[in-house]
Amino acid sequence: MEQQDIQSDPTPEPVAKQQNTNGSDKIAVWWLFALTGIVVGIYFLVYWNWVSMPAALRLADEPTHPERFIAELAKLHLIEMSSVGPRVAGSYANEILTVGFLRRVVQGIVDNANPVHRVELEIQQAYGNMFLDYEKYPQTSVYRGIQNVVVRVVPSGGGGAEPEHFLMLSSHFDSVPQSPGAGDDGTMSVVMLEVLRKVSQHPEPFAHGLVFVFNGCEENTLQGSHAFVAYHPLFRRVRTFINMDVAANGGRDIMFQAGPKYSFLMEYYRDNVPHPYCTAVAEELFQADLVPSETDYYVYTKFGHIPGMDFAHSTWGYLYHTAYDSHSTIPETTLQHTGDNILALTKALANAEELYDIREHEGSKAVFFDFLNWFLIYYPLWASILLNVGLSVIAIAVVGISLWMTMRQHGVTLGTMAFQCLLSVGVILLSVIVGVGLSLVLAVILNAVGSTMSWFTQSWLISGLYGCPYLLALLTGPVLFVRLVRQDQLPVQVRVQLLLHMTCMLYVLILIVLTAMSIRSAYLFTIVILFYIITGLVNLLIRYQSTHWIYVHLIGQIIPIAYLSSVSLTSFATFIPMQGRGSAGSNPELLIALFAVLLALLGTGLITPLLALTRKPYWYVGFVGLFFVISIIVMVTEAGFPFREATSPQRYYIYHMDRHFYHQNGSMRRSDARFYIHPQDRYTPDLIMDLIPEMSQATPLGDECDRELYCGIPFYQNTQHAQRENAWWLPASVPTIPVPVELQLTDKRFDATLNGTTFRFTVSGPDHMSFYVSPVQGIKLASWSFSDRVPRSGLRWHDQDVHFINYVHGIDDSPYEFDITVQGVATKPQEAGWSFYLNVVAQYMHHEQYRTAEFSQFINQFPRYAHVVAYPTYLESRIF
Repeated sequence: MEQQDIQSDPTPEPVAKQQNTNGSDKIAVWWLFALTGIVVGIYFLVYWNWVSMPAALRLADEPTHPERFIAELAKLHLIEMSSVGPRVAGSYANEILTVGFLRRVVQGIVDNANPVHRVELEIQQAYGNMFLDYEKYPQTSVYRGIQNVVVRVVPSGGGGAEPEHFLMLSSHFDSVPQSPGAGDDGTMSVVMLEVLRKVSQHPEPFAHGLVFVFNGCEENTLQGSHAFVAYHPLFRRVRTFINMDVAANGGRDIMFQAGPKYSFLMEYYRDNVPHPYCTAVAEELFQADLVPSETDYYVYTKFGHIPGMDFAHSTWGYLYHTAYDSHSTIPETTLQHTGDNILALTKALANAEELYDIREHEGSKAVFFDFLNWFLIYYPLWASILLNVGLSVIAIAVVGISLWMTMRQHGVTLGTMAFQCLLSVGVILLSVIVGVGLSLVLAVILNAVGSTMSWFTQSWLISGLYGCPYLLALLTGPVLFVRLVRQDQLPVQVRVQLLLHMTCMLYVLILIVLTAMSIRSAYLFTIVILFYIITGLVNLLIRYQSTHWIYVHLIGQIIPIAYLSSVSLTSFATFIPMQGRGSAGSNPELLIALFAVLLALLGTGLITPLLALTRKPYWYVGFVGLFFVISIIVMVTEAGFPFREATSPQRYYIYHMDRHFYHQNGSMRRSDARFYIHPQDRYTPDLIMDLIPEMSQATPLGDECDRELYCGIPFYQNTQHAQRENAWWLPASVPTIPVPVELQLTDKRFDATLNGTTFRFTVSGPDHMSFYVSPVQGIKLASWSFSDRVPRSGLRWHDQDVHFINYVHGIDDSPYEFDITVQGVATKPQEAGWSFYLNVVAQYMHHEQYRTAEFSQFINQFPRYAHVVAYPTYLESRIF
């Protein structure tokens, strides 16, 4: 009986001990080097696919491809459009030349349209205002005589009646100062022109009307789109829209915002767009304000209350808002890619049944992402909750069954297995925490010693500087655990399996938390967990056969690694240039480090424990450490300098200020002239301090922000005030002011009914002006003519409310009249008889030809890698 019991005992414990002691379950370290090569190879294959674009069609191709977008024609339009120079709202180049160009091209399209369509051109001149409710720096935006080129396409039949439902396409044709604006947003404007031409030649009428809005004032607080939303009667019939903007030059167009809550739009994108490129991650990052800009999508959804889609180019963003944003940087393949997508989507939505009653199709937000630009995966948020919860349950079940199988095979008790699992979880968590900590500490150190942004041009340094410290922790933790903590009952391969299982459980926990927070980007963890479940099920079928299970596991990692490579390319291509546009006081290393460790966590977390299976793991650890050391060496050499001429420039904004401050009785209190260097980008102005002799006179603003409203600086936007502690200025001679500012108090009248006094003013000056209004203590702003009501104050000054009014005029340069009504009495004795401060600011942003010789000499000394936007400004401060 005893002999029979021994023979029937299924526990192969002695075999496990034998395998554990003789190392037969170990593999050679070169195996991991080969695996690294495969991963790098997958990355470059994904990169090759990422940069591969559709062939650009020529005009000669049109007879054989009559329905296709023609990139060559779009490029010819782009060359002509951007050759007029910067198209600043209010400038001759924008209001006359560019509007004339659009009118001429559109008229040609009208003349050659298919008779089934009626194509109509209109130039909208708009007057209005809007309130932008930013947290610390709200502002009232006022515009007069700005122009939009509006083109509608409707069926020519039906007695001339227009459809009740419209699809809108939108882009802007103005640019920032001193930039040709070929990318932002000339590219999308010419794409719209070619899409307009193609839909006007379509052989059949569309079910819905189409309206193409080329708006002429986006760069100044999105005023052009607001003018169409608020003051054009056609907008009331717009049901959805496609907005197109650019933050870069070239590459693919990415659809980065959709809806919100109208997920049917994604169905049309999925079913019709030939080159899908989109991700919910981009949408969530943008809506979390991690992208330092807004598009007209904001106006259409917030003020217009309609759903739509937002497209942009995000590759090669180094040239964004610089003089290098020229037509030569925009490849025709980019125009073809975008044109193919927008044309196909436009035709589909123009016949969409949902537009007849779009409110009936309101739903939830959606999870969406393309897979390597081949196809789109999309499902609503509620489905993602079911999917994530279901996958989590299955993952727990697969891991649980695997652990149960291990216990039976190796005669391990439940208590021992639970203890080993806890140890494995601890090792993984400690490794992750140490890895993240090392990367973030390095980011802080590099910022402290002034060595940030070495990856700005050499992007591969991100892998060395932040990927390597994280990987070293993830590699070393499991190796030390397996080698130093003995467990004779479990072979090394089984212990590594436990580490992988517990990593999956960590991902499951993160997935559940993100799902509970309704964060759609959780799908990144969904993908990783899904393929771990698939390989886990296969390995259960083969009973985790020695060594074979490793190959099954690694095969299952191919698709997640490929997809995460695509995410990595998109993330860094977008966010690396944006970090150059961060303020001088920010630390760009932190965001880049976080991106790096997150992608490393997802991409390598289920691979790094395999190092514990190798016989000489220190060789691989040394290899990763060597790459880190090489990265540090490159970082401190000239190769690690962030900026390059024409490819990755550093931007400077410099105002040549003429400032005048008056007493309440009208006499002059102060008057001076200075160069003001706004901390637009990182390292402003650190890199020029020793290069330009005049910078020896430069100083911080000091107590100027205490003495004067908004520091007495003629800010273009009040948000620039947030960087006052990093700003510098230096003495200068008086600038040349091409268009003088004339502010006159034309009337002052007390109204007993309101118990208030109304001040009426008229002002004339350049097309870009601002007003700072700050009532003294005891005085309340009862009303004003800038908008229907006086909005809340921004950041206060001397315990006074502060209001910022941004004013732009387009084609209409007549004097502007406004009034301010106040109530109350000043409470400070020294302010007796005062009501409010009124500062008038003028920006001569397309008048760089009026630079003085001194100003030009100062600018010409800047290094060649610097893109300098420099122009005269004027500020007049009065008390009423």
